Amino acid sequence: MNFTTLSFIFQRVRRNISTSPYLHLATTATIAFSLLIIGAFGLIYVNINNLIRSWQDNIRVVAYLSDELPQGSRERLQQRLAKLYGVGNIRYISKDDAMDRLKRQMKHRLSLLEGLRENPLPASFEIRLVQGWQSWDRLDPLVDQIKAFPEIEDVECGQAWLRRFSQFIAFFKLASLIIGVLIAATTVFVCTNTIKLTLYTKRQELDIMRLVGATDTFIQTPFHIQNLIEGLLGGLIAVGVLFGTYRLFISKVQSPHLFLSSGEISFLSLTACGVLLSVGMLMGWLGSCLSLKQFLQS
Repeated sequence: MNFTTLSFIFQRVRRNISTSPYLHLATTATIAFSLLIIGAFGLIYVNINNLIRSWQDNIRVVAYLSDELPQGSRERLQQRLAKLYGVGNIRYISKDDAMDRLKRQMKHRLSLLEGLRENPLPASFEIRLVQGWQSWDRLDPLVDQIKAFPEIEDVECGQAWLRRFSQFIAFFKLASLIIGVLIAATTVFVCTNTIKLTLYTKRQELDIMRLVGATDTFIQTPFHIQNLIEGLLGGLIAVGVLFGTYRLFISKVQSPHLFLSSGEISFLSLTACGVLLSVGMLMGWLGSCLSLKQFLQS
């Protein structure tokens, strides 16, 4: 394809857009709105996933000990627990240490503890897990093994909420995928019909081009380029709006009047932004392919 042909194709692209700007603006806006919804779901998913991962990294198993357990038996129990797969390190928390920790956590409500005649808190082992054992499917068997020791009164690790959050993430991912596919299909349908309107306004011009020997590829190329540009512009608009909303949210979160921290809140990666732009261009290209195929067959 020589320079003259390329120049002619881009002149046709410019003419197509200038003769019906509102149709092309509607196509670009539709793609931008669709990608904005898809990107919002992706942004929410990324940050929820990061939050759960940070929670998982800080998961500790707390094994509460029997009050009658002598020191020698406690040391032997600690050595046996340390040999279990998945156990990183173990820290012993005495009854007094547990009470001191509770007082620090309730420093503004110490009056609630003044009526206690004796320390009701049990001694415990605080067990940190090795990396990769924080998932609930690995945590459950380990908790069962710890509970099997007769010296252990109870075990606490929050595996119930970890399981529920993992199931929620899986559901959210599936729902986002379904919604994204439906939105993308709707956008392709809108792009297809928009190009059909453009084609019918230029029907005589296209018929003359075919009569003088223009190939289908030569006729279709300007429309493909036109919709790729619209898809790219729609993607850029969506990413820009998402980033602006993200920055506004961060500024509000960092307000001293709010008790939230923005340290864990992140924007989409450059790869994700590139995928979003590519999806926009793909939707525009599919719309042009479907409309041109139907038009040329008719």
